[in-house]
Amino acid sequence: LLQYQVEELDEFALQDGEYQSIEIEHKKLANGTQIAEQAQALLERLQDSPDFNLDQHLNQAVSQADGLSTLDPELQSISGMLNEALIQVQESSNELQHYISQLEFNPELFQEIEQRMSTALQLSRKHQVTPQLLFSHHQQLKSELDDLSSNEQQLEVLQSEISLCYEDYARKATKLHKSRQRYAKELNTLVTQSIQTLNMPKGKFFIEVNHQ
Repeated sequence: LLQYQVEELDEFALQDGEYQSIEIEHKKLANGTQIAEQAQALLERLQDSPDFNLDQHLNQAVSQADGLSTLDPELQSISGMLNEALIQVQESSNELQHYISQLEFNPELFQEIEQRMSTALQLSRKHQVTPQLLFSHHQQLKSELDDLSSNEQQLEVLQSEISLCYEDYARKATKLHKSRQRYAKELNTLVTQSIQTLNMPKGKFFIEVNHQ
């Protein structure tokens, strides 16, 4: 089961932080029309509207503040702050204009992201974790599988070593048994001869060596 789970997540191959990224991108693409309309409305409010735009009014305010600061130097700080505000508004307008020019709704990309999010959610429910934690869960399962595989390999090594030790023991035991049989036979002969010299011509000594 563990190996199947890891293989399933390996195949999906979710990257670290990917779900959070595609979630943001999905939200952006799903609200593409609204974003474009509201961004354009904001740009008009900043500089493009003929009725009212912040850039024009700030320019007028800066001119007035500059004129006042020539009459009273204490107003120079206000003039400076208004100048900074004007610069910020102009930079914001430029960035917003660039953002709008780059806006593009890609239906194919949206479909791909939606499918990947759907699969991530399915796997998350299956593994009983949040989709944000699916990547770390995958890494944890891989680590557990690696540990299990390592233990199995160690067990195989131990079994192999035990088998080699047993084979070595069997060889030595067989060699020892044959040696005992040989010496037992020699001892049988010597002791039997000694017995027969003691007026026991039919006497016989016998040692039986069993192989256990």
